[in-house]
Amino acid sequence: MCRRPIRLFRFLFSLLLIGVALSVQVQADPNRFNTPKRYLYVQPGQTVGGIVKALYPDDQDKWLDIARRLVIANPHAFENGNVSKIIVGSRIEIPPAQSSVYASQNKARGLEVVGSATVVRGESYAIYTNKKRREIQTGSDVYVGDRLYTGAAGFIHLKMIDDAVIDLRCNSEMLIENYKMVPDNNTSVIHLLKGSLHKITGKIGKKITDRYEMHTPMATIGVRGTEYAVRVSQTQGCDGSVDIGTSGMVLKLDKGAIDVSNKFGDTSIEAPSALLIASDTTKPKAVTVKDGVFDAVKAKPPAALETPPYIKPVEPEPVIVEQKQGTSWWWIVLGVLVVAAL
Repeated sequence: MCRRPIRLFRFLFSLLLIGVALSVQVQADPNRFNTPKRYLYVQPGQTVGGIVKALYPDDQDKWLDIARRLVIANPHAFENGNVSKIIVGSRIEIPPAQSSVYASQNKARGLEVVGSATVVRGESYAIYTNKKRREIQTGSDVYVGDRLYTGAAGFIHLKMIDDAVIDLRCNSEMLIENYKMVPDNNTSVIHLLKGSLHKITGKIGKKITDRYEMHTPMATIGVRGTEYAVRVSQTQGCDGSVDIGTSGMVLKLDKGAIDVSNKFGDTSIEAPSALLIASDTTKPKAVTVKDGVFDAVKAKPPAALETPPYIKPVEPEPVIVEQKQGTSWWWIVLGVLVVAAL
């Protein structure tokens, strides 16, 4: 009778040991993530690439995607936004190997979110690689592979994952070919097929290892941290802009420096300046861009009325009636005689 409690105790104790061993194994294996979110604190000498490789040694084909999502999820952990300078002691979220976060948020597996529309006006929509059209509204995400369109009164203000800002203006068509942020492999490849846009570069384009390309039918633009506007194949103005006498490309550089390449060759310019490129085989020509080519023509304030000079009015000369002396007493005498006769 006394052996049964002993056997039961041994059985329960064995189960406890097995459970402890399994829990230790799970904790010791960094590759096993059973919860949606896991965190770690950055140690001295660690890099984004090193962390990803250590946690996912068997997922080499996913390293770049995991690193990109790690950077997006932890902007606080990088010094001045530089992904190569991770702050020691930062608590960072480790993304899962599969990009399930994007799939759950957007209900479409495999879409890479690279920005969102913060301001939208008029007819504005996107066509993804699946050829399906979706309307772009304020708050809509945009993805790699999106071809964005705006109508005659359309406008889309985009905030990208690297804090770049793109204003896609009326009657425009733009393709997002590639856009990602990973250590030493930041990439932004966009095609402006027609229309006009204004862009302020973000983190991508400021490091020598970054790949930044703005393609147009006339030339390819490479930048080094700048602000510029482009108008391509748009002779007629819209949304308040003016008509121009060319179907080529007009480029206006407001800040920074820019490289322009086409079949003619390479051209480098610094702000402030502007170029006209008539075709993909012609040499860029320096021009002066008049008001209204990119933005709506600004109404000029009415000219101030000039105050006429003060002119002192001419005072009329006083009229002086001269009285002849010695004639007034005759009137007195005549008056007395008239009264006496009555």
